[in-house]
Amino acid sequence: MPFYTTNDGVQINYHSYGQAGKQALVFINGYSASEVTWAFQIDFFVSAGYRVITYDHRSHGRSQEVDYGMTLHRLATDLEELMTFLQLEKPILVGHSMGAATIMAYEELFTDAKLTAIVTEDQAPTFMKAKDWMDGNTGKTLGELEKFIRDFPRTKLTNRQLTDQVKRVLGKGMLPFDFQKHQDLLQNVITQDWRQNLARERVPHLFLAGGHSPIFPPEHAQAARKLQRNTLSEVSIFEDCGHILHVENIEAFNEKLLVFIEKVV
Repeated sequence: MPFYTTNDGVQINYHSYGQAGKQALVFINGYSASEVTWAFQIDFFVSAGYRVITYDHRSHGRSQEVDYGMTLHRLATDLEELMTFLQLEKPILVGHSMGAATIMAYEELFTDAKLTAIVTEDQAPTFMKAKDWMDGNTGKTLGELEKFIRDFPRTKLTNRQLTDQVKRVLGKGMLPFDFQKHQDLLQNVITQDWRQNLARERVPHLFLAGGHSPIFPPEHAQAARKLQRNTLSEVSIFEDCGHILHVENIEAFNEKLLVFIEKVV
């Protein structure tokens, strides 16, 4: 099982599939998840001629459990170090939920100069209620966010019924996650506001959302797209999905992602 070591001494589990010289796609997990959630993207995109990278955040999956560096900007630094370690040139970053927020933190630290494109899956640029975000009709107050953090481990994130095959793969590959210990990481994620990031972004960006997400209203994707300037950027709503599109509707997710990638590379 391959690992690389971060500059603060953490062993990060990763896997690389496909040929090293191909366009790289880096798939980035959400909070509490592991690289196994991308199992049904690997063969599809390798067969399509791409290099696929999956990995686990620190204290997630098979990466080292630690009690430090559990912030988005440290996770973004881990991502930058992984990209350097693997000598990736102009990768496409695909992030689900907190993985999408990790991309935003990455851009804040390192800009998007070394990227080809970005894909964010069901992650609004802010959780917060604000008059200048979607007319103040969505988002949460600080008090509501406290309840969100407490309730998150019990929140049903999917809307579509997962297939038996998906359940078997996830059941076999997912490892326990200490929600209580790493509650501060979730708090760090949901108190960020990345709208200014999007206004400065230059690469193509695919904004994906679930029509029945328990986390965000689907309209967030179009609102975020309006903040971004690249003419190749797109929005796609998976009307019958919840928060985890890439396991709820694997075929549609893969096809949509492939079409977007082939347009921008």
